[in-house]
Amino acid sequence: MKCPQCIKEGKKSTVYPGVSTTTLMYFPPFYDEDGKYHHHDGNTITTSYGCSNGHKWTESTSGSCWCGWGKKEAT
Repeated sequence: MKCPQCIKEGKKSTVYPGVSTTTLMYFPPFYDEDGKYHHHDGNTITTSYGCSNGHKWTESTSGSCWCGWGKKEAT
């Protein structure tokens, strides 16, 4: 992982992960009509980061499944 602000500024830095939080809803896994396993976990994990040049930011990720569920559409 690289600091997005340092990339813009053409600098190098060390990135330090900070606190992570997650939503805590239960999303039960299931097997579809063809017997294939799905885990559609809709929880979101948000992590804070900081770099050695003092920049701070957060990133959030959500679950996805092999079937394509949860993938964000390109706009």
